[in-house]
Amino acid sequence: MKRFLLLMAALVTTCFVARAQKSPVDSLRKAYQKNKQDTTLVQLLVMKSTADYLTTNVDSGMICARQGLTLAQKINFKKGVVRAKAAIATFLNISGDLPGSLKITFEALPEAISLGETRVIASFYNTRGLTYSLLKHHKKSLNNYYAFLHITEKYHYVDLNTVALNNIARQYLDMNRLDSAAWFNQKAYDISVKKKLMKNIGYPIRNFGIIRFKKGDMLGAISYFKKSLADSSTHRNHYLESEDYRRIAEAYQKLNKTDSSINYAQKAFEQAKLDRNPDQVQQATTLLTAEYKLNGDYKNAFNYQQITQQAKDSLFSQQKTLQVQNLAYNEEQRKQEAKAVEIAYQNRVRFYVMLGVIGVFVLIAGILIFANTQRKKANTLLKRQNDQIETQRKDLEKTVADLKTTQRQLIQSEKMASLGELTAGIAHEIQNPLNFVNNFSEVSMELLDEMQSELAEGDTNEATVLAVNIKGNLEKISQHGKRADFIVKGMLQHSRTSTGEKQLTNINVLADEFFKLAFHGLRAKDKSFNAEMITHFDPDLPKVNVAQQDMGRAMLNLINNAFYAVNQKAKTTGSGYKPTVELSTTASNGHIEISVKDNGDGIPQKVLDKIFQPFFTTKPTGQGTGLGLSLSYDIIKAHNGTIDVNTKEGEYTEFTIALPIA
Repeated sequence: MKRFLLLMAALVTTCFVARAQKSPVDSLRKAYQKNKQDTTLVQLLVMKSTADYLTTNVDSGMICARQGLTLAQKINFKKGVVRAKAAIATFLNISGDLPGSLKITFEALPEAISLGETRVIASFYNTRGLTYSLLKHHKKSLNNYYAFLHITEKYHYVDLNTVALNNIARQYLDMNRLDSAAWFNQKAYDISVKKKLMKNIGYPIRNFGIIRFKKGDMLGAISYFKKSLADSSTHRNHYLESEDYRRIAEAYQKLNKTDSSINYAQKAFEQAKLDRNPDQVQQATTLLTAEYKLNGDYKNAFNYQQITQQAKDSLFSQQKTLQVQNLAYNEEQRKQEAKAVEIAYQNRVRFYVMLGVIGVFVLIAGILIFANTQRKKANTLLKRQNDQIETQRKDLEKTVADLKTTQRQLIQSEKMASLGELTAGIAHEIQNPLNFVNNFSEVSMELLDEMQSELAEGDTNEATVLAVNIKGNLEKISQHGKRADFIVKGMLQHSRTSTGEKQLTNINVLADEFFKLAFHGLRAKDKSFNAEMITHFDPDLPKVNVAQQDMGRAMLNLINNAFYAVNQKAKTTGSGYKPTVELSTTASNGHIEISVKDNGDGIPQKVLDKIFQPFFTTKPTGQGTGLGLSLSYDIIKAHNGTIDVNTKEGEYTEFTIALPIA
């Protein structure tokens, strides 16, 4: 497992340097011969170290990478420095100097982040994850692997993405979490096949075999390991061949087929010797020792046991170094934490001393004021008190004014944030009437040409018919132009600070517009998002006197929340779930009602009383401000209306707005 992790670190470094070029070393060599620039030479040295020597000669690769680092430092080529350090960290990992590799990742990662070298950052996170895996720090290892995976997904590094998925799968295998391992491994395999990244397909195939082995399916495991051996990515790779042979031997051992087990274990041992890998040597010879003992061949058992002990001694020395290094990092962290505690204690002491001093001064001032008050006349005391009250009143007025300004700014910021979400929806909605305008304009131009021809020929009857058609087209152009004008004015109103001016409004039209705009706005942000949109509008719904901008904002908040709820449920539910949002209007008892209902996960009862409080949100950090429902509540109250919620956890949520008609 350890050597596998080191090879995956090497693979990442190769990917970050080579990217998707067919012959990067040749390309850089030609570029350097042409421009003779030192920066190109640095890139050539680093590229050559990984592309030419990664699996053939670690010592030569290290020399080449260090030459690149020396030159990069000399010419102050910062990106070249971090790239060379990433290559060196990989070679240190492969050669067994894991403390040195870890030290470089800690030193160089902040510099890579500041330079925006995302592929180098990914490599460092992967190397750190490999190291923590060897130290059995599973949580830290997974955290670094997931950071690696996040970068590959964010920047669409498909080549690195399969490496990250594979490493996470191997980590879960070490933790015996087979379901998680199978999920990530299947995803790595599927992407490799889909994107034709067949160079490393042997890794997920081997993982399938390990999963079969751990589940007790020895024949299935052997089949996968043999497929891995047959894959071109395993050929001439002594480590991978050694691992496949050894795992086949272990499977035959479980099946009590001693001869087959010994045969494959010896092949594993031969490949491990070629790879000079003490971990693989130890595992192969341990297996051979056990099998020869079982056969009564104590001479061979003793010989292989001696080799096993030598390999263990080599590993012990390395592990001891790792433990010392780890202790050093832990000790440094402990010192920093202790220093932080000490500083916090000193700050508390200063704070309490300051409070004591202030208390003494306040006491002295109180005594002096009291003594002075007794000596002055009543009118002087009254004047001073009046002055103090006036000052406090002005301070309070200023505070209230500042709070109102802040509230207006928060509301406007929230509206501008939602305006960005609506932009894509507005573009989609305004395109339809514009298409109609363009089409009818073109047709009208053609009809005018025909009418001119008919008039020239003296056929006034046909010209009259064409004139009627042109008039109809112009009416359509006017109709769809007004619709586009309505959408643009709505967007402009939404971006402005509300004036609170009310006007008679067709709620059906307003609700339908914001329903569509919200849907297309979310689709623009997340192409995978989809939901069924159902409307039940009362055709006889009377117009009501509302501030269109504010009311549209209130409905938009409820619709956005509904779409968010069904989208979240769709991500965690099977394919049988159908995301649905319903929007309906009715009129009864002197009120109109606007209902927004979704079939999401509902609202937990324990937070139901808090949902209208400012800044309270159930969404993850960064996905919600907690102002949407609070602002909607205030808007509805300002219109003398009510807003109610009906929900059942796990099934649905329905918000209902009631507005007076008069």
